[in-house]
Amino acid sequence: MSLVSAAKYLDVALSGIEDGLIVVLSLAALALGVMQVTLRYVFNTGYEWNEAAFVLVTITAMLTAGVRAVREDRHISVDILPSIAPKPVAAIMNVTAVLASLGLCVFLAWCGWLYVGFARMMDTASPETGIKDWIVYSIMPTMMCLFALRYIIRLIIGVQSKPSHKEGAS
Repeated sequence: MSLVSAAKYLDVALSGIEDGLIVVLSLAALALGVMQVTLRYVFNTGYEWNEAAFVLVTITAMLTAGVRAVREDRHISVDILPSIAPKPVAAIMNVTAVLASLGLCVFLAWCGWLYVGFARMMDTASPETGIKDWIVYSIMPTMMCLFALRYIIRLIIGVQSKPSHKEGAS
């Protein structure tokens, strides 16, 4: 199995996991939000952990969707220069952008893991949920590692000067 075919296999496998996470976490956020609003405004009660849980699942779902946006090249980017540059120059610009994004993701993951280590050392927990803070803070470096993995896959499979899903689009 070549490196490119292994990257394509990993790409497809990650896509399924990302789709599942986005759906499950979005539905969980919807359920938590509806439950809290119903309890608060209909029954004048509620759970104090609900707000924190709602925020956590929403943020995790949106970060997962961001990872998915990297796969589909639908993240925010400046496209004007590559679109007017000659194809070889545009390809170099796109590879440079992916390398810069990869570097940033790796840096943020590393900084995040340093902070998670600090939070573990402090051994604090959320008063609303009782969940250890380091577990909650682990979401960010984990997602940054997934972003980095997506950029690595893009580099292995090949960064086109103009992504295929945008070709023919107006």
